[in-house]
This record gives sequence, structure tokens and C-alpha cells, in this order.
Amino acid sequence: MNLKTILRRFLWFVNFQTMIKITVWWIWTRRDRVLFIFEGREYTYRDVFNQSKRYANFFLSVRKRMVDAGKLGKKDRLALGVYMENTPEYVFASLAAGLSNSVLFAINTGFRGETLVKVIDQAKISFLIVNKNSSEEVGRVIKHISVIGRKDILCVGTDAEVKKSGFKSLKKAIEESPAKVPRRYLVRVDNFSPVIVIYTSGTTGMPKGVPCTHAKLVGAGFIVQSAVHLTKKDRGYISMPLFHSNAWYIGILPQLIVGGSFVLKRKFSASAFEGDMLEYGVTFLNYVGQPLHYIIDALEKKYGSGDEIVTALANHPKNRFRAAYGNGASVIDRANLMRYLGMEHIYEIYGSTEAVITTANTPGDPIESVGIAPKDVLILDEEGKECPQGIVDAHGRLENYDTAVGEICRKVGAENVRFDGYFENKSATSQKFRNGFYHSGDLGHVRVINGKRYLYFNGRTDDWIRKDGENFSAENVLQFAQAIPCVDCAVAYGAPCHVADERVMITIQLKKGHVFNPDEVHSWLLKQQKEGGMDPKWMPDYIRIIDTFPVTDTQKIMVRPYKKDHFNMESNPDMQVYFRERGGATYHRLTREKFLELKDGFRKNGREALLG
Repeated sequence: MNLKTILRRFLWFVNFQTMIKITVWWIWTRRDRVLFIFEGREYTYRDVFNQSKRYANFFLSVRKRMVDAGKLGKKDRLALGVYMENTPEYVFASLAAGLSNSVLFAINTGFRGETLVKVIDQAKISFLIVNKNSSEEVGRVIKHISVIGRKDILCVGTDAEVKKSGFKSLKKAIEESPAKVPRRYLVRVDNFSPVIVIYTSGTTGMPKGVPCTHAKLVGAGFIVQSAVHLTKKDRGYISMPLFHSNAWYIGILPQLIVGGSFVLKRKFSASAFEGDMLEYGVTFLNYVGQPLHYIIDALEKKYGSGDEIVTALANHPKNRFRAAYGNGASVIDRANLMRYLGMEHIYEIYGSTEAVITTANTPGDPIESVGIAPKDVLILDEEGKECPQGIVDAHGRLENYDTAVGEICRKVGAENVRFDGYFENKSATSQKFRNGFYHSGDLGHVRVINGKRYLYFNGRTDDWIRKDGENFSAENVLQFAQAIPCVDCAVAYGAPCHVADERVMITIQLKKGHVFNPDEVHSWLLKQQKEGGMDPKWMPDYIRIIDTFPVTDTQKIMVRPYKKDHFNMESNPDMQVYFRERGGATYHRLTREKFLELKDGFRKNGREALLG
């Protein structure tokens, strides 16, 4: 009898549905306690449970209607989609999916055009929830979607906002649904079936759905809570989108377990963090590296120096902030934030939406590491052999980078409790599970310190780019890079970033007789974001122009040399590279002087080694 069978048979109650009932409602002392705050309004555990029950009843009424009409089998679960930024309704719908045992597809609002259409059709959802900010894109592509029509789009918002969207009102649909649906329409929970599906991108360019099962959601909450030792007095701060696993695994679930609370932000704002932290008594933050740096940057700009920040905030009577848990933050950023705000610890982790490999830097660990690597987590080279451990010199520099750095992998059996595979994507699943290992697609190395194996993260492989805490395929970028009117051929890859993760870079070969016009290229790419289905994160930050791509004997372009060179004007002063600045309206030619200015930013953040 395998582990899954044991858990299904004897621990069937370990599921998200039971967790919600226990943590939000059955513990009656919590009912009038605040669960979350959104735009100044407090929502108690009682409020959230009652609203979630109403949503769950509506979901079951839709399922009843479909089962009675023969459109769903008696054991088939209802599938629905949510395509909007953070709102209370997003929370209600997600908890309702657990209570009704439906499957909620949390669709990234960066998906547009053909990508959005393919995701919706693959999910086979019965209806889609949107709001005023996302309804326009859905309206633009609805005629291309096969599984739902205009009547199946439900909009969140005021009457005026719903009317403007041209879709039905979710509020009215819930009010008009039957008061109660017979229990026979509620499918029994399998704790290894998905309740929320969150998307990450694949090397084919098509986003991959990662099933977050009932058991995984419960387990993730306990893992974070046990590491940080959260209590009912803790208040989180969720500015990561709810279509990101970080918000659920780290932000919401641990607070549900301990009876804590959180501030829910519609969108991230670095300048708002300080005021929110003090006003609402925030004690805990789930983060990714780039936003964490922006918070530090906003504080430094406001106060002028680190010492001034410490004086103003570290011992501020309203400052209760003590811990953060996430990934992608530099060592310097973590050290600075802990000093500025008088924090206990920042738990820098290694992990992914799939959650097969998870480590965390806990108090006492080497600060550059992402924690202790379990024995079954190995570093493999391109031939599938285990890499030797990393050896560092007296200055802490890795001496055997070429042999020690490889892909972070984990030994797995026939069944994986944490992750079985991607939703309706066997080819992507088989790429992840090969030769008895789960292949992360990430680079890293292991150092043995005081008899313990510590994991160090070294970036993504060539096929992947990680920006703003999200992974996506270089293929996503490439399809637009090659369509730029003046471009004959292109490659796409991740380039070093002075803050966290990577920047997007492309190298292009121009069509014969064409020239590169930075204004026109920038405008064309912006147009693709508005009309062509391009995710804003895919916008190239750097564009290198070459005369001709050299190819291999098999007529392939090798991406690795361009990724290695990136935009290093010191090593390659003759490179023709253009860059864009945050909020800028065009691309600018990168000069050696500008590169040295960028290099100084890397140095200040302790990331100069990434430049090579």
C-alpha cells in the first residue's frame, strides 16, 4: 500500500475543505476576529465564511444545472476560472472552490490574446469571473474561446462597472441562485485532487497548469507556519497576486491555520508598504526579490540613508514587523531590511509552484544559502551525473563553478505526494520527471559546512527566464522578438539584474536593408501588450544587434554565448546594445559609461559577480 493510498484511506479528512471549516468557522472563538483587511475595510472570519458559503452554493447550483442537463457526469467536478487582480471576491471564490470541491483555475492577468484563449479552452471551465480591469481583454478574445461564451462571463464590481463590461453581474447571479442545493450534487473530496490550478510557463511557450491539491494546500500552510512560528497575533501583508502560489502557500494558508490575519492589496506598491505596515500592525511578509528591493529603495529615497531609516523605523512604537518568507532577494537586501526595520529573520527559500523541492534559510544558516538540502536533492550535470560539492576560497568565491554548478534535482518514486504532473500536459510532465529524478530547470550547487549540505541557487537554465518572481519560457519572448518588423532572426534569454532574478534580453539579426529604430520598436512592443497578447513581463529590457548569427552544423543558433556575454560593455566594448529604463518611453543606446553606472548598482547590491 503506497503513501497516497494510505492518506486517502485513513487521512481522507486532511483536505482544504475540512481545513476551511475548522479554521474559519468551527473554531467559534475566531468568528468575530479580523481575517483580512482590503482597502481599509475589515473582513472577519464570520464575514469570509458566510460569503464563501454563498459562493460555494452558487457553484453547486451551476454544477446541478449542468449535471441535470447531461453536460457534467455525476462524479465530474465543476471547473471555473478567475481572471482579475486581488479582491475580496477572489478570496471568497477560492475558499468556495474548497467548500464545494470545485476546481478553480487562477489565470494570470498577464495572459492575453491567443495565450489566454488556449488556457481557458484547455481548462474547460464552465464560467469565468472577471472585474472592470480584466473584462476588456476577455471581451476582445471571447469570440475565439470555444468552451464558454459571453453569457458565461461574470463580472465583479459596481452596477456601473458591470454594465460597462458588457457581462453579467456575479453578485446578481449569486443572489438569483437557489437557496440550497441538495447534498447529492456535492462530490466527495479526494485529497490528492486539485482545488486551485496555478500557472507557470513551459519551454513550448504554452503556460503549464500546476495542480494545487487539497493535501498540498494544507501541507504548505503547516510548513511555513512551523518555520516562522506564526501565532494568532501575526498579521501578514499580501501584495503578490492570488494567481501566484506565493500568496497562497506563504501568505494566506499559514494565517488560516493559526487564526491570524492579513492585509490584502489589490496591487503591489513599494511606497505604500511603510504606511500600511505601521497603520495595520503588519508583522509578516511573503515576498519575491524584486518587490522587496523596491520597498528598500522607497525607504532609502524617503529617508536619505540607512541610519536615518533605522532611527525612524527600527524602534518605532507602531513597528511590529518581525519576519519575511520568500525567494529571490539578494543577501544585501535581506541584511538591509532586517537592519532598517529591526527584524528577527528573513527566510529566503528555494521552491516553486510545483513544490517538489523546498528549502529555507533559517536562523543560523549561511546567509548566502537557501537552507539545508535534503539527502534526496542532488545537483546533476548535463550527463545526469552528480556534481561535486562546491569549494570556496578565503573570500567565499566558488572556485570550481564549472564542475560544481548543475541542475537542482530530486530523486522521486513512482508517485509523488507533492506533485504528480501538470494539468492536461503529459509531455511537460515527462520532461520534469526523467530517469528517476524531478528536474527543476534551476541551476545550483551544494556546499558542505559543519557537516551539513547547504543549497545555493545559481539561476535558471537557458530555456527559462525568471523576472519579478515569475518563471516563463524564453520561447514566450522569442515569438514576439522574431515578429518585430525589422527583425530577421532572434534569440531570447535571461540577463543579469542588479536587484533580483533576471532581466529579459534578446539578440537580433536585422532584415536586409532595415535599420533599428528604438522608438518604433518600443512602440511596436507596447502595441503587442495591448492588442497582441504579450505579457508585459516579456518586454525586452535589453536588445543586442548583431550582423549575422553563427550556426552549428545542424543549423542551430547557440544561445549560451549570448547569455554569457549579455550586455557587458567592459568585456565586449564593440557590442551594439539598447536598453530601456523603468517607466521609459523608448530604448537607449548602452554606452560604456552607462554600463559602469549599472555595474555600480550591481556592486552596491552584492551582485557584481553576476556580470562575469
